[in-house]
Amino acid sequence: MNAPALFSDACSKKHQERKLIRFSQEQIFSVAAEVENYKEFVPWCQRSVIVDVRDEDNFSAELEVGFKMFVERVRYTSEVTLTRPNKVVSKVSDSTLFNHLDTTWEFAPGPTPNTCWLSFRTDFEFKSPLYAQVANVFFDEVVRRMMGAFEKRCLKLYGNAPTQQQAGRDPLAYKVYKVG
Repeated sequence: MNAPALFSDACSKKHQERKLIRFSQEQIFSVAAEVENYKEFVPWCQRSVIVDVRDEDNFSAELEVGFKMFVERVRYTSEVTLTRPNKVVSKVSDSTLFNHLDTTWEFAPGPTPNTCWLSFRTDFEFKSPLYAQVANVFFDEVVRRMMGAFEKRCLKLYGNAPTQQQAGRDPLAYKVYKVG
């Protein structure tokens, strides 16, 4: 195997997890679909703007991210497709940061009222070897913060979620399932 192939594989990252959260499918869908508000709660997101609306379920968004350890901010454009209230899919279409970044949020009703199965998948590859190495070191923390940011946003918008006991806790329901 040649060196460029080895290096390219090291730059690509995939992650998948499924989690039961104590908000309704419609609530978490709404938070994920309102990309223009990401700047208010998504870690490292400095700016989020809808730049082209094709219809209410298909639009382009420009996001700007910045990391404390790097002085520069980076912008990229994603094509976003909504399937109400089940799915939000985002694919980078213009970026100096990523070769590709595909993200899918899926939502399904939970086992009890006001619960929802949240499935999150991302597949990305940085153009920069430096960013790829940093991502390898901090990847788990980044994913944890991202997932937590959406739950915290729901809490801010919709108030306290029912307790696990009130939600009729299933013994498997609050486990997180990861792949990658």
